[in-house]
Amino acid sequence: MRDEVTREILAVAGTHLAQEGAAALSLRSIARELGMAPSALYRYFDGRDALLSALIVAAYTSLADEVELAADVAQAGTGTVGAQWSAAPLAMRSWALARPHEWGLIFGSPVPGYRAPEETIVPYTRLVAALLRPVVVAHRSGRLTAEPDNASAAMAAAVAPVRDTLMPDTPTAIVLRALRAWSTIIGVISLELFGHWRQAVLDPALFFTETVRALGDQIGLPR
Repeated sequence: MRDEVTREILAVAGTHLAQEGAAALSLRSIARELGMAPSALYRYFDGRDALLSALIVAAYTSLADEVELAADVAQAGTGTVGAQWSAAPLAMRSWALARPHEWGLIFGSPVPGYRAPEETIVPYTRLVAALLRPVVVAHRSGRLTAEPDNASAAMAAAVAPVRDTLMPDTPTAIVLRALRAWSTIIGVISLELFGHWRQAVLDPALFFTETVRALGDQIGLPR
């Protein structure tokens, strides 16, 4: 029963999120819609931030599940390394277009006074690992075609958490290219989703696909 009520609360909260935005999320209004006393809602979530955290973790987990599945299917297939590289970003864009308010919750403007919980680290790491998997595999098999350039010791230290956790034994230069690609992918999806391509890019799908392909080339992935 508790799980069922929790799901109902999150469903209504998701609707309010889409209509009013994260900053306006109110336990009182959610309780009213559910026919519950606000005090009863606090038995499930001890405040707005706890409810926001549950929504954020759910969104990250859903996105990670989708992207991991796309990466698994691409890796198991007979496609090229380039096709394997494109699978995760394309899945990210599809998820974002289907769930724009959840994408905005995790990659949009921060909610004033709110700090995301540590629980987001696991699904976020799964998401990035699925994206970077073709780069790691190509490096280990000696198939990266771009020559690593020199990276300073300061920059190596700056990206050490990513290298040590997701790309062990990978040259810093390759880690940097992968991180730039990751940042660009999120940025391009967000620009489309938040309406910034209007009258600028008339075919966002084509632009995104070509951008992802170009990023793979910059990393040194064979097509």
